[in-house]
Amino acid sequence: MDRLLRMLSKITAPHRASLCSVVGILGLYATAQAQEFPSNVSNPDEAISDWRYNDPVFFWRLASQPENPFEPPDWFYWPDAVIEGAPAPFLPAAQIGETTIPQASLEEMESWAKDRKSNVLIVVHKGKVQLESYWNGTRPDDLLNGRAITRSVIPLALGFAVQSGALSLDDPIGRHIEEWSEDLRGEITVRQLAQNVSGLEVAEQLPIDQVEGNKDLCLVYCGDVVRAALAYEYVNAPGTKFEVAQENMQLLALVIKRATGTPIQRLVSHHIWQPIGATNATFQFDRPGGTARVMCCMRATARDWTRLGVLLANDGKWHGRQVVPESWIKTMATPSARNPNFGLGLWLGSPFVEKRGYFEDQPGVIPQSEPFLAGDVRIMEGGGFRIIHAVPSQELIIFRHGTAVDNWDTAFLVNTAIRGLQENRLP
Repeated sequence: MDRLLRMLSKITAPHRASLCSVVGILGLYATAQAQEFPSNVSNPDEAISDWRYNDPVFFWRLASQPENPFEPPDWFYWPDAVIEGAPAPFLPAAQIGETTIPQASLEEMESWAKDRKSNVLIVVHKGKVQLESYWNGTRPDDLLNGRAITRSVIPLALGFAVQSGALSLDDPIGRHIEEWSEDLRGEITVRQLAQNVSGLEVAEQLPIDQVEGNKDLCLVYCGDVVRAALAYEYVNAPGTKFEVAQENMQLLALVIKRATGTPIQRLVSHHIWQPIGATNATFQFDRPGGTARVMCCMRATARDWTRLGVLLANDGKWHGRQVVPESWIKTMATPSARNPNFGLGLWLGSPFVEKRGYFEDQPGVIPQSEPFLAGDVRIMEGGGFRIIHAVPSQELIIFRHGTAVDNWDTAFLVNTAIRGLQENRLP
């Protein structure tokens, strides 16, 4: 309650009144896993029709916000949109003395990662786990927030919608989003959404206690994520500017769902998660029984994040089985016209840039000291330098999870492993 009072003191009068009217929904905190609305909300759809005043989920999240909103505890992800798995054994571990990456290289990678606030480091080469280390109380069965890694999972699922004929990459999205069928935004293509060249606005970053006009806040906290995503405006002609707009992947998931008739969490479960033997993972529902929020914060175990890297390194195969079509993985890894370091929902390690950026014409933010020693590095990347590196030519996968540090170097882990492999090959 003290937190609620502090929040009330920061919020403008009209919204303060609204907050007071829904104080009762704080009971959600105690029964969050019940996956239902509080009893005093008789019509949930009506309750979320105006998120600024009548959205109980939004105000519960705002008032219950953890100290670090970028690394919230498990309860804050309520309600879970479960991606059902079919657990199977992980990759075999290389025995001591039998690693194909030299032990000295692995120890150097482990020490470097540990010194940079890592929670997990997993290194796989030629189908065997060379190194698997956990720190800061993290365990193999913990669900870890991948943050923006999530935005590379949705394009993986897109491939199955394309393969089935439910849609094509060059469909205008207004064909599938009826709200935009006669709107200029409906002319954006599926491909342009997936390549982050939609032309939709990049919303102004506002303080979290400023509710009015805070579109990104609504996208991550509101009880109707579809309504929130549809609120972003047309700013640039599609295809003319690379910008990682928050709403792009949420809209892409909406297109996929409407084209296939299947929610995104079920598509990921059926086509990807179960075939690779992963355990249950989660997106977050916007509200109980609602729509999965997918522009951020899918949670999965470290080993299951690593399984995705195996798919990328093996052109869609898991244990010899073609899970994702090879042609689709190569489509994702094809450089886009506006950004050669970004394909279709996937970051690419070449060409080398010292600081890779999320927005065209703005300074980069992902530091790298030298070019990768392989030209085919494929990257799933989330905030805080949590990252999956997949290198097909080296049969190498590296997963690192942790928090942001000032002395990060995106090239270090990959190049240390490759240098070790090169040393092993010397006569």
